[in-house]
This record gives sequence, C-alpha cells and structure tokens, in this order.
Amino acid sequence: MNMTRKTLTLAAMVAALGLLGACSKGEDEAPVAPAAPAPSTTPTPAPVPPPPQEQPPATTQPQSDQQSMSEKFDETAAAAKEKAAAAGEAISDGAAKLADGASDAAHRTRDSIAEGAAKADAAIQDSVGNGSSAPKSE
Repeated sequence: MNMTRKTLTLAAMVAALGLLGACSKGEDEAPVAPAAPAPSTTPTPAPVPPPPQEQPPATTQPQSDQQSMSEKFDETAAAAKEKAAAAGEAISDGAAKLADGASDAAHRTRDSIAEGAAKADAAIQDSVGNGSSAPKSE
C-alpha cells in the first residue's frame, strides 16, 4: 500500500507540474525570426573592407610591478595552502571523534541486545520449567 501511495503521489506531482508548465504565462520558445526577404535579381556589391587603423603600442607594466604581483600571488597561494591544511586537520579530527562515538554506541547496543536476549531466554526457560527456578504453580 505504501508503494502505491508513493507512486500515486509522484504521478500527481508530475501531472501538476506538467499542467503548470503548459499554462505558464512566460514564453518557453524564442520568437521565430521573420522569413528572409525574397532574393532580388540584381547582384549586391561586395562590402568594402574598412581601412586598417594603426593600433597604439601595447602598454607594458614595469618589471618591478610584475615581480611584486608575482610575489603577491605566491603569498596568497601559500596562505590558501595553510588554510586548507588547517581545515583538513579540523575535518579529520571531527571525523575521528564521530567514528569513536559511533563505535561506542554500537558496542553499547550490542551489549544491551545480548543482555535482553539472555533475560528473554531465562524467562522462556522459567515458563516451560527447564530453568533453574521452580515452575510457577497456580
């Protein structure tokens, strides 16, 4: 029944989203470009290329500016590496603590189950008369 409910819910959601998509006010497709004009029988002249313009010489930074930029990049990269290493260590410590906690919880659960099973076995043995205590008489 649970699978049927999930399937029907999913189908209803898909249908509702499809309906909303079909009825939306926004355009889903780009407007169609108007048809190209009918070709004329007279040939059109070829476009004339513009005359080449002189380009101003490229400005270059002085050598000292380039070196200082390089040093800044190196410093930034080193700082980023240090931060990444610190974050990695913090994540590793947190994961180790989590793993230890999960291990302790699993051990406690296993012990509780074993204790409960022993108690249940003792109760069953007592009720059928095979236990160490005398059967109850009514």
